[in-house]
Amino acid sequence: MPRFTRAADLQRHLEKALDRLQQETIVTTQAELSSTAISPVDTGRFRSSWFAAEGNPSRDVAPEGTNSPNTDANGLRVRGTQTYYLSNSLPYAEAITVEGRVVSKPPSWFASFRNSRIPKIQAAAARVVKQQFEL
Repeated sequence: MPRFTRAADLQRHLEKALDRLQQETIVTTQAELSSTAISPVDTGRFRSSWFAAEGNPSRDVAPEGTNSPNTDANGLRVRGTQTYYLSNSLPYAEAITVEGRVVSKPPSWFASFRNSRIPKIQAAAARVVKQQFEL
């Protein structure tokens, strides 16, 4: 474990660890929501429209015909003190996620992902960061 003689050095180390924890969680969550294993797929546009943004939800949507996963979360410069959003702004996204109007997945697919998978993503990210930062 690293040793710190100055409180400011310890603070910087912990802030970097928190930044990394948040980044790992956002990137992994977006990757899973963009996968065919998690998101319902018809044309692929829905799973391609999960966008990451700092401060406010993104209003971006994948263009028609897009079916590859969106990975914009990889490009975020994540800081643990900021608020980040993963959003899907397609007009029918709420019907698929909240109302469960899907045929290729159970109606509760999103609630199940949110309630059971995201805590596991967070725990896995914490293990990675703990090891990486020797915490």
